[in-house]
Amino acid sequence: MISDQSLLPAIAKVLESFIGHWLQSVLEPSFDNKQYGCRPMRSTTHALMAIIHEWQSTLDRGGAIRALLVDFKKAFDLVNHNLLLRKLLNKNIPHCLIKWFFSYLDHRSQRVRIGTDYSGWRHLNGAMLQGSWLGPLSFLVLIDDLDVDCLIHKYVHDTTLTESLCVSSTNPLIWSSFSISSRYGPTTMTWWLT
Repeated sequence: MISDQSLLPAIAKVLESFIGHWLQSVLEPSFDNKQYGCRPMRSTTHALMAIIHEWQSTLDRGGAIRALLVDFKKAFDLVNHNLLLRKLLNKNIPHCLIKWFFSYLDHRSQRVRIGTDYSGWRHLNGAMLQGSWLGPLSFLVLIDDLDVDCLIHKYVHDTTLTESLCVSSTNPLIWSSFSISSRYGPTTMTWWLT
């Protein structure tokens, strides 16, 4: 059996939650209003209601919807520490928090256990510990500046991009291409995260 859980010490989780609450209180006013995940007074219900409202309004006007649903697979494994720290600096986070965050991320290593056997330790250049309080918050910082030329709704690592279309006899929907996928395809998303 392969175990891929984080063994973060209990005291580290307590300290991480104190720092995380402080960091979130500083970051909260700057977060994109279209981000619904891991934020106070927001939930999946709020995200779904906002999406459904937009879609239903378009359909009520006789339009059509094109949607691209993006799930950043292994999202917390994609966290680039240097990019995260740069984005935190750009958000005017107090230097004492930046220093603490840097030391928290620096010299991280992991190993894999299969049954009673262990692999060697491997140094991590990126990623957040699974089960950590700061993992989701870090990913929010990374994708906060994701902005596209269409309607966007974000829930941590799930993003919905929507285009509202006007359907008429001169603009038949059936023959048109899905322009979101060509403009904001996987290559663009991968580049944006690195």
